[in-house]
Amino acid sequence: MFTAAELEFLRSQRLGRFATAGPSGWPHVVPVMYAMNDDGSLDFDVDGVKLRNLTAEPRAAMVVDAMGPRRGVSIQGRVELIAPERARLKPVRHFSWGL
Repeated sequence: MFTAAELEFLRSQRLGRFATAGPSGWPHVVPVMYAMNDDGSLDFDVDGVKLRNLTAEPRAAMVVDAMGPRRGVSIQGRVELIAPERARLKPVRHFSWGL
C-alpha cells in the first residue's frame, strides 16, 4: 500500500499523532510511539480514552510528520486490539506530502 519513500519515512520515525472518535463524536488526538510492521501496519500502546474509544469505534487515523523539510504520511484505517493495552492500525487509505 505504501510507496518505498513512504515506508522509508515511516520506519525512520517513531512518534505519530493518533486520533480516535469519542461517543460524543468529538475527536481525541494524542501522540503515540509506534512500531512499523512488515505488512505496513503500525503497533502502539493504548489505554484510557484511546482504548475506550477504540472498543466502541475501531476506525482511527494517524499522522506521522517531520518539519525540516516538511514531509509526512496521514493514515486512516481500522484498529485491532492485539494484546492488553496494545493495538494495531491496519491502513485502509493514506496520503503523503514532501516524500
